[in-house]
Amino acid sequence: MEQGDRKEPKGPSSRDILLPSKGLLAGLIAGAGLSVPPGAEELLLSHAREVLRWNRSIRLTAITAPEEVAVKHILDSLLLLRFSPFPGRILDFGSGAGYPGIPLAVALPGSRVVLLESSGKKCAFLSHALRKLSLGNADVVNARLERRSLPSIGPFEHIVTRGTLPQEKVVPLLLPYLAPGGRFLLMQGPGEGKGKRKKPEGKDSSLQGAPQERTVRIELPLAMGSRVIREIPSPVRGL
Repeated sequence: MEQGDRKEPKGPSSRDILLPSKGLLAGLIAGAGLSVPPGAEELLLSHAREVLRWNRSIRLTAITAPEEVAVKHILDSLLLLRFSPFPGRILDFGSGAGYPGIPLAVALPGSRVVLLESSGKKCAFLSHALRKLSLGNADVVNARLERRSLPSIGPFEHIVTRGTLPQEKVVPLLLPYLAPGGRFLLMQGPGEGKGKRKKPEGKDSSLQGAPQERTVRIELPLAMGSRVIREIPSPVRGL
């Protein structure tokens, strides 16, 4: 169910919000070898503006400096485009402020994106952001998977999540919502998963029959660190 309307915060007006320039964002996107539809930069910056405006009342992000917003939120989300194409439906698990789900909906206007978030306040923001951007290809669902309260909204060909649960927890949790032949795209920090002993093959029943996963490490521009994206194809059912 979509979160109902709530009053907008009384935070600063749009004129008081510092945003990266359109030129900077366009340069970052082109420098990463990515392309977005005409007018996408304006929508991505409009979303960022609303994130920062609502952030004064609702804790949405600790990233507020213009260049960091451009790199660590917007460009970081768009890095998933390196795993194109995206046929079918996309689930953004733990969407929070809408990253990476809203940038994906902007960049892939022919897709269907569901923003799943357990916080009612964050869902109110997400619903507001979709209206503000007139994004008709995305929906908000307020639910907590751990409580088995998720409506029947699956399956999804792509399940993406950024900095939520560890891989060994998020994959079994979301596997029932992944379509046969679909995939997970897990966005992790460079240190996640290090130092953990790999389980012997065949011991994890949730991943039996899964094709080999692919791990891509991407250096972020402006010396802002790196991002690791793990692509995990759906296991072959019935093995």
